[in-house]
Amino acid sequence: MLAILAGFGGIPASHTVEGATLQKKKIVQQALASFSDPAKREHYFELYAPGIVLHGYDGVDPGIESVKLYYTAFWAAFPDARVTAEDILEAQDKVIVRFLITGTHRGPILGLNATGKSIRLAGMTILRFEGQKCLERWSVTDSLALAVQLGAFPGPK
Repeated sequence: MLAILAGFGGIPASHTVEGATLQKKKIVQQALASFSDPAKREHYFELYAPGIVLHGYDGVDPGIESVKLYYTAFWAAFPDARVTAEDILEAQDKVIVRFLITGTHRGPILGLNATGKSIRLAGMTILRFEGQKCLERWSVTDSLALAVQLGAFPGPK
């Protein structure tokens, strides 16, 4: 099943200073704000290196162009998607995030047409950085819970 995962937006160019280094945790916090604001979503992709590899995303090939296709489809299905960090930890070259995605199903995804239903999707992701760019990311979400919320499968009785 397609893993439905939130991404983390990038840093607007105005927030970087030549020679300055931002902590990776701060980069991710700024990225979350970009992801959750439809007017700033173009900054989402600034987080990733051109050769980004996403693990746990069915059908997403290595490279930024494949990532762009994935998130374009995700945002079309959930145009009001917001991601909130429940926890953010930084260790060496990695940032670990426990997150919650909320939104309204307004477009097709997982073979389902828009339902108008609200979703709450919890997940965790580990981002590996080189400098200020994420080169590799591992993510898990409860895709079955999402499918149940959208009515693809019956929920618990």
